[in-house]
Amino acid sequence: MDTFKELKREIDIKRDRFERIERRAANSSLTVRYLPGVSVIVPCHQAVGTLGQTLQSLYSQSVDFEEFEVIMVLNGADDGSSKLVSDFASQHPEMNLRVYHNSRLGAGAARNVGLNMVRHKYTTFVDADDFVEKHFLKNALEAMPSHAAIVASPIHNLDTLGRLDSENTLNLRYEEYRGKTVPVAEVPWLLGFNACKLVPSELLVERRYREDLVSGEDLVFFSTLLSLENLSVVFPSSTDGAAYVRRLSQNSVSRKAPSFDFNVKQRVQCMAALNAIDVTGESKKALIMLQRAQASFVKKYLEQNPIDVDRLDALLVEMAFVDFPWNWLNDGKARDLVFSYYFVPYADTSAVIAAKAIAERSRIVDVISASMDKKREKDTSLKFLCSRWLDKSIEVSVAPSFADWKLNIEFAKKALESARNRQAVRGTNYETLYSRALWMGSHIAGALFKIEYPEVIWTAEFSDPLRFDVEGLPRQGMLPIDSDSSMFLEIIAARFEEELEVSTVFDLVEAVTMLLADELLFTNQNQLEYMLSKYPEAFATRVRKKAQVREHPSPRQADYQVVRAESNFSPGRINIAYFGAFYVNRGLGDVFTAIQNLSVSEQNQVCLHIYCTDVAGAKGQVLDLGLSGVVKVHPYLPYLQFLNATTKADVLLVNDIQRSADMEINPFLPSKYSDYRASGTKIWGILDVGSPLSRKPIEYKSENGNVPSSLKVLREIISKNRFKVAAPALT
Repeated sequence: MDTFKELKREIDIKRDRFERIERRAANSSLTVRYLPGVSVIVPCHQAVGTLGQTLQSLYSQSVDFEEFEVIMVLNGADDGSSKLVSDFASQHPEMNLRVYHNSRLGAGAARNVGLNMVRHKYTTFVDADDFVEKHFLKNALEAMPSHAAIVASPIHNLDTLGRLDSENTLNLRYEEYRGKTVPVAEVPWLLGFNACKLVPSELLVERRYREDLVSGEDLVFFSTLLSLENLSVVFPSSTDGAAYVRRLSQNSVSRKAPSFDFNVKQRVQCMAALNAIDVTGESKKALIMLQRAQASFVKKYLEQNPIDVDRLDALLVEMAFVDFPWNWLNDGKARDLVFSYYFVPYADTSAVIAAKAIAERSRIVDVISASMDKKREKDTSLKFLCSRWLDKSIEVSVAPSFADWKLNIEFAKKALESARNRQAVRGTNYETLYSRALWMGSHIAGALFKIEYPEVIWTAEFSDPLRFDVEGLPRQGMLPIDSDSSMFLEIIAARFEEELEVSTVFDLVEAVTMLLADELLFTNQNQLEYMLSKYPEAFATRVRKKAQVREHPSPRQADYQVVRAESNFSPGRINIAYFGAFYVNRGLGDVFTAIQNLSVSEQNQVCLHIYCTDVAGAKGQVLDLGLSGVVKVHPYLPYLQFLNATTKADVLLVNDIQRSADMEINPFLPSKYSDYRASGTKIWGILDVGSPLSRKPIEYKSENGNVPSSLKVLREIISKNRFKVAAPALT
């Protein structure tokens, strides 16, 4: 009988409460489906030791019971929490306590369940091992303005000895803003945890916690609010008895033992999730601050465990996190300087080669380059090639020019000033300097820096001949006589007793670089001999003493795998891939003619894929030749996708220039070869006799301008790859 009376009393209490809620909702001005008041979401995983105090603190709130609900989500194995909650609900039927069980582990998953159940206009989160003071809900509700905003409450810490700390770092920050209302982007630290925030439910219920994150899912969840325009945070001035109290335990973040999993992997996963949030302006700055906070864990751990840097590198490849900010970890570590007129993220061959060179050298560097916004598109993923070795990457604002002396000297002087400033900040001078050209501004900056800091070890690289173009003709660039060019001419005269022919800016820069640099790099022996053949023997002899031949470096294996490409290769066909622009002296005419001379059966076994920038022009040429069934034209791929695609082809096609009569030897080694050779795919070279490429250990070789040799190679490729042919002709 007593049990029946208790049950009837509980039903009457709940019916009365819901009737009051409905009346209040009907009389309110709400235009959305939410009831007045607060939904309190409490995720609970094996918290039987603290859950009672959590529930009691909510039961003791100074607001009426109809003004809030408690959504309890139990997840994981039961440690007695389920019975505790059930008993509490029976003993306190007047409190609207709704209980759900979730089979998926994780506080984020539990909070997502809670968000699905929200009924009230505002939402807050309370963890099952924390509790709130008596006026927590009342104070926040009264401070909520008429427009959508976040109301922040004080946050106190309770240590394992039961001592209450109201002067913790977070609460001291709160005190700075007490009584103020500020944009959310001004207080990004408030977004780093679930506690002490009252938020309009309509801002939260469509968002979801990342359930794939082991930790930091709260940071990522609340950071998505930065995408909302004009969202403000209210810090009430009166907060007596209105604090959120966090229990500190041995598992608290501040007390966790350092580990690669927590301090690196989980932090990097959070950074990647934050990186995916689309914001601009002040919100972007706030997001970067939150990412930097995560990166500080990574940096501190790796400084104490440098052997794990390679593990981080492998993790980034696995995650395809191509724009991870290594420079935050490398801040202040550069002892070496690079001048590279073109540099990543600009999508340019010169920039890519410089990035690969930095990775090959494996020294943390500061890079100074020119701003190329008006000349080239950006591809932020390109920094992946060398970001592990970048400290500061500084762009100099100049009008870019290949041959104009005044614009190049302007770049060089600004680059020199930037390098001076960096040295002043660091407190020490750079130990080494690396510059590379085809773009001569790099070497002009290098020369000016070497003149001012003669103790620096300067390595200057010529990726191609500087004074002569691809046809073997002198490059044209008027040399004005001013104080800067006169200084270079005086240096040349002082360092080499014979008279040199210096009539263009290219003559001047090449000669002064060869005389001042401590080490000179050339991409192949032909290039070295060709360039030095244009000088007096005494000059060439001096240069040879500090010259080295170093081919363009190949990318790392990670670079081939980090970004997946849709290669569009033909199943059942032998796929030959050509990547690059069309040049008169690097055409595919020999290959097209050779394909035309294949039998229909042979044509049905191969497919030539051309990836280029001029898709319309290439398709027109293919159509005119009647080869559209065998040759497929595709847009050029971004560099990292291109690398991945090279690993999926059966054969990669690269060709030499058709050397002009003005060039006694071929000084050019195609830069594509360095990308191809580490791909694991067989290479077909269309070669100029005696060229650098002709000396490389490539699988298939034919002669430039010799159609029968290309036809022979095609049939050899078909013969060696017959196992792959299984499909009918393309339609």
